[in-house]
Amino acid sequence: MARKASVLAELDIVSEGLAQQDGLAERLSRQRAARLAPAGASLPERPLAAPAAAAKDHNAWRRGKALLQVAIPEECHMELSILAKRRRMTLSQLVKEALNQWLDGHGHALRVPE
Repeated sequence: MARKASVLAELDIVSEGLAQQDGLAERLSRQRAARLAPAGASLPERPLAAPAAAAKDHNAWRRGKALLQVAIPEECHMELSILAKRRRMTLSQLVKEALNQWLDGHGHALRVPE
C-alpha cells in the first residue's frame, strides 16, 4: 500500500527550498570535504609571515571563472533547488548540464567543463 503524502512533508520541502541561499551547497560540500580529509594528511606549509587570509581563501574555486547570471522568478529558483537537491547535485551543476545539453542539441562544439 502506498504511503499517503502528508502536507507537513510538502511544507518541509518548500521551506528548505526557501531557506537555500546562493552558494550554500558549494559551501557545505567544501566543509564536508574538509572534515573528511584523511587524518594523516598534513596541511600545506606556508611561510610564517603570510597573512591568515591568504592561507584560507574561500573563493579560490572561482579564480579564472566568470559568473553567468540569469534572473528567474523565485518559485522557479525554489523548484530548481529542490530538483538539484533530490539528485544530490548543486544548482550550478544542474545549470551546467542543461546548458551543455542545449549546446549539443543546437550543434555547438562548445562545452562548459564540470
